[in-house]
Amino acid sequence: MMILKVKVIMMKAYTLLNGETLIIRSVQKTDASNMLKYLKTVGGESDNLLFGPEGVPMTLEQEEAFLDAQSNNHIHPMFIGLIDQKIVSVIHLSGSTRKRVAHLAEMGISVLQSYWNQGIGHRMMTHLFDYIKEVGIIFTLHLRVRTDNIFAIKLYQKMGFSIVGILHHHTRIDKEYVDCYIMECLI
Repeated sequence: MMILKVKVIMMKAYTLLNGETLIIRSVQKTDASNMLKYLKTVGGESDNLLFGPEGVPMTLEQEEAFLDAQSNNHIHPMFIGLIDQKIVSVIHLSGSTRKRVAHLAEMGISVLQSYWNQGIGHRMMTHLFDYIKEVGIIFTLHLRVRTDNIFAIKLYQKMGFSIVGILHHHTRIDKEYVDCYIMECLI
């Protein structure tokens, strides 16, 4: 088993299309309360995520432990995008310590709806790609996206992802099934 502990706290500021400043940094344990609020908000704004307005089923203590683990693990890094110290976006990786697949990771991203079309998704993904190149272990990214989420698909394609498959009936929302594409990017 390959375990690497890397404490990379990359922090960078970007000017958005609307002139506001987006700060992207590694998530920290102290972000737990704001993260739980963010997840409830973003989950209630769109059906593009795997959860709804209920957020994630974690207590504050569980979220603190989860974020602390995320902040200390190169395989599962998580970055938050902040505007005026408010979480407006989250991007993360999920990978494996198994040697044969340690080069693979799955990416997830979300952005608050009131901040769509400001370049945040592009900035968050660029930040994550810079991290991946710095750590130098992950070389293939995968993600899943609803087949009807045209704006996200266009962003992912712009960032180098291509559609490599489809998962039929991947998600069930209000008794309706939704298909998802599997997309891949070689770093």
